[in-house]
Amino acid sequence: MGIGYADEDPVTDRRYEALWVRSGIAPGRGKPDFRRLNSRRQQRAMRYSLCQVCGESVLDRRADERVLHLLGGATPIAEGETTAAPPVHPLCAVEAIENCPPLRQGWTAALVKYSPLWGVAGIVHDPVTLKPLPTPEGRPGELQHVHVEDKKIRWTLANFTVVSLHGIIPISRDQLYEMALADERPGAA
Repeated sequence: MGIGYADEDPVTDRRYEALWVRSGIAPGRGKPDFRRLNSRRQQRAMRYSLCQVCGESVLDRRADERVLHLLGGATPIAEGETTAAPPVHPLCAVEAIENCPPLRQGWTAALVKYSPLWGVAGIVHDPVTLKPLPTPEGRPGELQHVHVEDKKIRWTLANFTVVSLHGIIPISRDQLYEMALADERPGAA
């Protein structure tokens, strides 16, 4: 039971029991849209711990094995907080802060010890009417975080993988810029 495509392919269209939005990948084409994240690129970045900016692995960078997460907003990242934002290299985080209009309004960063799968972010549909359900704040048709064990997941058109963040060490602006200066990523300027 749940929503589905008439020509659904269970291998590519469904994961964690959620139906996934269909989107293409066209690297190197078009102009960046900093307000939108490609669903397939995000899923791949989350699955393989790839930087959300450059697409390279963020693993094996630090002796303590923590990875950097950068989120919009001014509220510090909390233990157990859920996010659809993939990890990021320090140098790429600085590039994003300087070039991404939404991040210019505020951001927060933390080193994260582990980030297990939590669920999906998507549009939840009513099982009877099939209309999008409003968020808890009352906004219809907006993305909601849905836990993998929630029965609503089968009625969700998922856009993004969601993880929970654990082992948080907050990072200040100065610390982030120091980390970026020390970034040894191949090809980093």
